[in-house]
Amino acid sequence: MIAVTVAAFIWLAHSTLLVATPFFLAGAAYGFMLYRVVQRSGRAFMVMHCAMFMISIPLFQLQDALGMPVAGSVLAGFWAGILASGYPWSKRPTGSEERQILDGTNEDVQGYTGGRDIALINGACIFFVLGCGLTHLFVQTPTIPAAVVFVCALVCAWAFFRFPPSVLVRNVLLLVIPVTEFGLLAFLNSMNGLSALPYVWAYGSMAGVLLGGRYWSGPRLGQPRPPFSGQALPKRNRRTVRRSQDRLKQKQNEVSSGRH
Repeated sequence: MIAVTVAAFIWLAHSTLLVATPFFLAGAAYGFMLYRVVQRSGRAFMVMHCAMFMISIPLFQLQDALGMPVAGSVLAGFWAGILASGYPWSKRPTGSEERQILDGTNEDVQGYTGGRDIALINGACIFFVLGCGLTHLFVQTPTIPAAVVFVCALVCAWAFFRFPPSVLVRNVLLLVIPVTEFGLLAFLNSMNGLSALPYVWAYGSMAGVLLGGRYWSGPRLGQPRPPFSGQALPKRNRRTVRRSQDRLKQKQNEVSSGRH
């Protein structure tokens, strides 16, 4: 499958192969790191998928402007990187299954999920999405309103994940706010031409989600915060009901009462 992907890329970008190859390699590195390293943190894994979607939008615009397959090269490289990340190429027998190491399998003796490596993964993803947001802020316009939107999105997302509300309020906000805000900013973008507002809002929110979702100091380094860690849900005492035993006891009581 990797060979087929590379062959399709060479066939589509044969006239501009030298220019398109760096984009292909960048997409391959992104996909490989995402599914090989970042997947250990479920929150960062989700955010970086959203970042890939946001990155693909300006790539299609750049493709139309340059007349070369920029977006197609990145997406082909991304697919090749995903394929290369899931196969154990060394230290294991050929064809062995690659086991995914997630947050839930990285618990230390203190009983919380996380660690220094998970915190480093989230920190690197924060710097990446902040860099993407600042790039749109400096390249596109309007600068001052986009900077205000960028800072507000980062602070609001950080506060939402640092001090999560109740379950009902949290679910409503997670469903309503992203759709309405991005739709409004996209509408303003279509009215005013090419604008940085939707992009800086998205990248600022992603950085805030990652920044507010981990403990960055102290003995609880790397522990996830709600709402995606399950810590905000109230603990319920679950009682196992054995229906067969209850029915047996009920029959025994009926038999004993009948005898009396």
